[in-house]
Amino acid sequence: MVSRAAALALALAGGAHPLHTSVTEVSSDDRGAVRVAIRLYADDLGSATGAPEAPAADSAVARYVRGRFALRDRTDRPVLLRWDGLTRHDDAVVIRLEGTLSGGLAGARVANLLLTERFRDQVNVVRASWPGGSATLLFTRGDAGKAVR
Repeated sequence: MVSRAAALALALAGGAHPLHTSVTEVSSDDRGAVRVAIRLYADDLGSATGAPEAPAADSAVARYVRGRFALRDRTDRPVLLRWDGLTRHDDAVVIRLEGTLSGGLAGARVANLLLTERFRDQVNVVRASWPGGSATLLFTRGDAGKAVR
């Protein structure tokens, strides 16, 4: 679930949203279940997937996300993230993914390059939380994966 602060940051951009940003919440539990919620502007996502008026079909969005968002465990193995749907909220969409992460989020690597190929000023905030810890990572154009610490 996207935090109140993250939702407020997106809401403050307002209207034509002069800021290009996304907010991602990644959470895991003690059993290794990992959940991802990516919140971004619907029109930005639509332009990236070829449907500027509305988000494209789930399959087109899933392909786009798989090419620009990744999670790797602490041994550098890719984590398979299954599509769990897309929900529209006013001018934003929330993309949900889920998977299993061995070893927990601490020490894992995240890459969130969504929309950085489209907007030079794109900033992607990733908030990771797990039992006993949390971290916040920022991604901009040209960044690679970053360790969760």
